[in-house]
Amino acid sequence: MNFFQTILDSIYSPKFYSTILQKSFKQAIGYFLLLSLLLSSIHLIILINPVLIEAPKRLTGFIADVIDCYPKDLEIKITNGQTSTNMAEPFVISSCKSLNEKGQSIVVIDTTTPYSAAKFDAYKTDAWVTKDTIFYKKNNYEISSYSLNQVKDFKLNKDTLNSYSNNISHWYKFIGPVLLLLSFAGIYLSYDLRLIHLLFLSALIFVLGKIFKQDIAYGQSYKVGLHVLTLGLIVELLVGFTNRFTGFYGFPFMVTFVTLGVVIVNFFLPKRSKS
Repeated sequence: MNFFQTILDSIYSPKFYSTILQKSFKQAIGYFLLLSLLLSSIHLIILINPVLIEAPKRLTGFIADVIDCYPKDLEIKITNGQTSTNMAEPFVISSCKSLNEKGQSIVVIDTTTPYSAAKFDAYKTDAWVTKDTIFYKKNNYEISSYSLNQVKDFKLNKDTLNSYSNNISHWYKFIGPVLLLLSFAGIYLSYDLRLIHLLFLSALIFVLGKIFKQDIAYGQSYKVGLHVLTLGLIVELLVGFTNRFTGFYGFPFMVTFVTLGVVIVNFFLPKRSKS
């Protein structure tokens, strides 16, 4: 209960801030880490449906579509880094409509024609499998390559794809929980990275102390900052939750400006009025 009262006091309580310099740094950092944990947990609630439920459905659906779209009779073999197929070449693999409405070429297998950029452009594809190399579009301007010389024995056909799918199907149920756990870890880490942002904020709080003619060391500024960040982080969270409805996505340095406003109202102005 004291923790939630500290959250309220960190948002607005000149009385609380009048004694904050007497608190230990360990207390301040402990508060911030608990606050980060709370905000991360709240953030995670919004992700339950898209990450825990929808993402696994889309991934399993995508895998099923890939298998369904793979040409029925095509077999690709790579032996000692050399590619061969059982089809007349060049053989074009197109994305089916369930994956791409345009049904455009995604892979061309041509093991007899030497690679050239002009030929790659002429194929209008995303990837070209040659005799010993896969060339693919890294982006709209750059083509990268992957040498197959390390591949000793590989065979791909519809049966092997189905076999791979069956072997990993029992892992599908773990996709959602793992993605949710990774999301939580990423969100919590992003809040903890605010400790680096606070190095800059503490410098601004230190400068404000000079402006308001109040003696506060940089280390003390950092300790105060661990609390004054509270409102900025909450506002940031609320904006992230409501922007799809309000159209308001915040403004540059929003957390910084809100944080400086909190420290001025709670820490500097009350002290100035007493002096």
